[in-house]
Amino acid sequence: MPGGRIRVVHVVDSLAQSGGAERRLVEEVLAMAERFDQRVVRLYERDDLQGRLEEAGIPVIGLGLQARHAGRTWAFAAHRLRAELRRWRPAVLHTTLFSANLVGQLAARSLRIPVVSSFNRTGEIGLQRALQPGVAGWKGRTMQAVARRAARSDEIHFRAVSAYAGASNRELYDVPAARVTVVPRGIRIANPVDASRSSFGLRSGGPLFVNVARLVPEKGQQLLVEAFARVRTDLPDAQLAIAGAPGSAEPAVRMAIERHQLDGTVHLLGWRPDVAALVTAADVFVFSSLSEGFPSAVLEAMALGTPVVAFDIAPVVELTGGHAHLVPTGSTDELAREMVGAVTAPDEGGVEAARVWARRFGLDEIVEELGDLLERCARRPAAGIPA
Repeated sequence: MPGGRIRVVHVVDSLAQSGGAERRLVEEVLAMAERFDQRVVRLYERDDLQGRLEEAGIPVIGLGLQARHAGRTWAFAAHRLRAELRRWRPAVLHTTLFSANLVGQLAARSLRIPVVSSFNRTGEIGLQRALQPGVAGWKGRTMQAVARRAARSDEIHFRAVSAYAGASNRELYDVPAARVTVVPRGIRIANPVDASRSSFGLRSGGPLFVNVARLVPEKGQQLLVEAFARVRTDLPDAQLAIAGAPGSAEPAVRMAIERHQLDGTVHLLGWRPDVAALVTAADVFVFSSLSEGFPSAVLEAMALGTPVVAFDIAPVVELTGGHAHLVPTGSTDELAREMVGAVTAPDEGGVEAARVWARRFGLDEIVEELGDLLERCARRPAAGIPA
C-alpha cells in the first residue's frame, strides 16, 4: 500500500444490466479507477456489464456459480473467493447485495481483511419474507442466521444507501451505530433527452405515465395497474409504460391488465437501455415500490425534470426531501388521485426544486464519500469508524 494505490476488491452477486445495484456498482468502480487498484468478483453467471469494466482495464473474476443454487453454494463460494483474496491480498473488500455480503464476510474473516458491506435493502425482514418467497424458506432463513452472526465481526463496516436502510438493518443484524456509515448510491445527472413516444411504440397524444423497475413483487406494479384503471376514468386518453426486466410478478401484472381491459393502453416494454429518454417523454413518473433501500429511479426522474408520484415508503420520504407527490403505501385510490392531479394541476416550480434537490446525489460527489470510507477501512480496523 505505501507508495501505491490501495487495492480494493468489489464483490457482487452478478453484473446483470437489469439490476439497479449492479449498474450503480459498475458506475462507482469506473469513477474510482484513478484512485484505487481495483478488481471485481461476481459470484454468479450474469455478466452483461462485465465488458464496461474490462474496457477500462479493471479485471473481472467470475466464480462460475449459478444464482438458482445460491442457497446451497454460499459456503463453497466463500471458499473460492478466499482463494482469490489470498492470491491478490487486497487492503479492503467491498461487497454489494445479500449473497455477496455473506460470501465476502466469510471469505475475508480468516484473512483479516477489512470488509465494507452494503445495506442495499431495508431491514424489514417480515416485509422481505412477504414479498420474496425465497427469504421465507429454510435456505433463506439459514442464510439470514449466518449473515447475522457474520455481521458481528469487528472487521466489518457497513455502507447504508439510506439512513432508513442503515437504521432498520442495524436492528436486524444487531450492529452498533459506529459500524454503519450512510453513503447513498450516486446517480448520473443526465440532461433531458429528446425522444419521440413512437420510438417506444407509444401514442403521441394524451398523458403518459412511466414506471421503471423490474417486474418483481416488491415493485408493486400490479397495484400501479389497478390505480391506472381508476386514472382512466378522468383521463381516458392516458397510457402507462412500464420499463423493466421480466420477473416473478409479471403474471400478476398481466392479469391486472387483462382484468381491467387495458391491453394496448398499458405497455410492458421490458428492460430498456434508453430509459432516460422514456422518462423525459413522460408527463409523470410513478413509483409503486413497496420496499426499497435507495430509490435511484425516483431521483433520476426528478433530476430529469419529470414530476414524481410514489408510495410513502420510508426511503422515498427520506430521499425525495418533500419534492415528490407521496401517498399512503398500498392505497391505489390515493395513487390514482395524485397521478391525475400531477397532470391536471402541474407545479413547474416544484419540478425545478426537485431537479435541484436530486443533484446532491450526483455520482462524482457520492464516489468521493465512498472512496473516503473504503480508504479509512483499509487503513485501520473497521470497528468504530466514525459514521
